[in-house]
Amino acid sequence: MISQKQFEETLKSLESHPGVRGVIITSNDGLPISSTTNLSMEMRENVSALVASLVGRAKAVVTELNEGDLNFFTLDTSQGEILVAPENDYVLIVLREKNK
Repeated sequence: MISQKQFEETLKSLESHPGVRGVIITSNDGLPISSTTNLSMEMRENVSALVASLVGRAKAVVTELNEGDLNFFTLDTSQGEILVAPENDYVLIVLREKNK
């Protein structure tokens, strides 16, 4: 199990990469567990809920296509990228500016 200190250091490390606007860790139910401090509570809650819902749908597609397990996906938007890494008990979300 990862310690709280290691957890916080990992968040800070991800946030320090060029172009990263924020990092969110959410439950599979879409409830924010932790995030970097530069995101508003409203943003954390919206992103968490919407991405968790999308993860559920993406897992269903992968299962239906017999493609194994969903490991990672990227949403490429006009404003940047949303990097999503679903795990067993949580989802890691990184919001990143375009072209970084």
